[in-house]
Amino acid sequence: MKSGRFGITIIGALIVLAVLLAIVGPKLVEKRPGKLPSTSDAGKQAGITARGAVESADDLELSSQLKGIITRVLVEEGAQVHKGQLLLEFDQSKIEAQLRQARSVRAAAESRNREAAAGYRSEDILVAQSGKERTKAIYDQARDDYERQQRLFEKGAATQVDLNRAVERLKITEGDLAGANANLKKNRQGVRSEERDQARADLEKARADVQYVESVLKDYQVYAPISGIITERHKDHGEGADIGSPLFRIINPETYRIRAELEETDIGRVTEGQQVDMTVEAFKNKVFRGKVSKVFPVVHKKTQK
Repeated sequence: MKSGRFGITIIGALIVLAVLLAIVGPKLVEKRPGKLPSTSDAGKQAGITARGAVESADDLELSSQLKGIITRVLVEEGAQVHKGQLLLEFDQSKIEAQLRQARSVRAAAESRNREAAAGYRSEDILVAQSGKERTKAIYDQARDDYERQQRLFEKGAATQVDLNRAVERLKITEGDLAGANANLKKNRQGVRSEERDQARADLEKARADVQYVESVLKDYQVYAPISGIITERHKDHGEGADIGSPLFRIINPETYRIRAELEETDIGRVTEGQQVDMTVEAFKNKVFRGKVSKVFPVVHKKTQK
């Protein structure tokens, strides 16, 4: 059988070490030989040596959710941030204008919905009645003028142009009077159920539009999803970003672990909870204690030399 290996994850016990590695970047870690008990050779202690790499269980890359221009970057690489801290802002002028417009439409829809729910007031009926009476007076005057022009035309005292003008004005006032009568009738009958339903539907749509724009506006501000350290900053003030463009990489040093690689022949000699000794290249004369937290039974090509 070809030689393979299984991956195991070892959690380092020292926060000082984790913070150091988070700042300078991942370093290769080696467990010292002779510290893992053998399960295949009863009564004897045999050592296992494995190399691995430091990684964080919380290692996130923050990407842009929109296309825009960055107006503020509030953190530098190496900065320690807390969850919910503002990291970056995009130019919000256009989306804020859209939000103002959406809120204005919502306010108008709320007003119409209140009116439809309450029905027409007595004041509205009086206004409609007054409007109808004014329109009726104008119509009566236009009708009298038409009749006068008709008599003059028949006697040859008025031209065809004068008569045509009178006819046209009478038609216009007839239409205005019909509209005034319909408006008065509508006010007296009250708001129809269809109108109330439409008013409610318009209000629901206006509210949904505001909620949508407000949700989009949140993407114009980037917050830290976890507490940790900014290890990479990809954008500066004034630069543009597309959807999916990387902005930051953030890690939590308190959740650092070591992913080490074992030979296939050693897999049966390692168990979860087993104590191990670790050294790092930066501190070769110092031994750190840890334990095996997980054994992954997956065979693949070795990456650590």
